[in-house]
Amino acid sequence: MALVPYEEAAAVGLQKFHKPVATFSFADRTIRIRQDWRQLGVAAVVWDAAVVLAAYLEMGAVELRGRAAVELGAGTGLVGIVAALLGAHVTITDRKVALDFLKSNVQANLPPHIQPKAVVKELTWGQNLGSFSSGEFDLILGADIIYLEETFTDLLQTLEHLCSNHSVILLACRIRYERDSNFLAMLERQFTVSKVHYDPEKDVYIYKAQKRSQREDL
Repeated sequence: MALVPYEEAAAVGLQKFHKPVATFSFADRTIRIRQDWRQLGVAAVVWDAAVVLAAYLEMGAVELRGRAAVELGAGTGLVGIVAALLGAHVTITDRKVALDFLKSNVQANLPPHIQPKAVVKELTWGQNLGSFSSGEFDLILGADIIYLEETFTDLLQTLEHLCSNHSVILLACRIRYERDSNFLAMLERQFTVSKVHYDPEKDVYIYKAQKRSQREDL
């Protein structure tokens, strides 16, 4: 998640983001996520898209047990934490400046026997992809990561690198502006995309994407 001020914050109010801890219940556990808006901005607060995606995973919509998953732009790490609690082997990623904060939330919320299944790792989209094997993951997760137009090309390059022909991408987001729809159009040029869930209370969509087969491209 890019570390920049986020314009929607002014509209929705900042009160919940300034709480030092946000508390959730997932996978039969209470999860306490530390927040730090003043130091790290959008990377250090829990956005609604993360809550909706975590709930979707808990519903059992995708098989997680034993699967290799990666969370992109993890921020506070909520989605990756829930995925690990549900049985996935998760690589939880963000830019270097956010890693210590991210790691503290992961370690605080995973019991010792699950912590080895969650690795916090630096990933700057489009840059250090050599640190990740091509097609390494079964599941790629992203919550509210498509709002900065200047990152779209790098994000698509990253998704293309991380995905095999069998990988599933789940992206949770609000469609706020034309640029958000533009990203989905860009995604559809390389992936088969479908809307699989909508939370009307939070106005958050979840999109599923998979690499187009060579046959489809012919």
